[in-house]
Amino acid sequence: MPPGAVVVRDTSSIHLFHLILTVLSCGAWAPIWIIHAIVMAVKQPGAPLPPVPGAPMTPEQKNRMALEQAHARIRRRQEARTLAMRDPLTARELMIGRTDMPPDRRPYDDGGLIDVNVVPAQELTRFGLSMQDAERIVRLRAETGGFSSAEDLAVVANLPPHLVPELREYGLFLR
Repeated sequence: MPPGAVVVRDTSSIHLFHLILTVLSCGAWAPIWIIHAIVMAVKQPGAPLPPVPGAPMTPEQKNRMALEQAHARIRRRQEARTLAMRDPLTARELMIGRTDMPPDRRPYDDGGLIDVNVVPAQELTRFGLSMQDAERIVRLRAETGGFSSAEDLAVVANLPPHLVPELREYGLFLR
């Protein structure tokens, strides 16, 4: 068998066998048949069973869970950004991008967006900026009335180009 080949098994004969045993034994095999049917319905071909609560996870399960959580944060950022662009007043009320506020005061999970036009300098260091650059951005923000995009911020503040993707992904620019 070549490496990476997937083996597909036909389980219909197993189900038929269990059904016959259940009928012939007047239902004594029914619990086993039901448990087997549930396990087979939950299990996807080639995928491990979901983790059992309280049991240690395998490295594959940990990796899969971390990947799912990262994708969920990306989706939350996209949803929050869309909401903020459509309805900035609601975004402000929901404190989207206000990483300077404690999480229990922020009613909306925005996936880690940072509103560059509102947060203090300390929060801007999350982009990989030095404290001096972050303080300079806060001064420029006050002078210019805020920034409209990651590119605008990078040009006005003369930031290195390698920061733009990070600013684009996590930055929110509400005015």
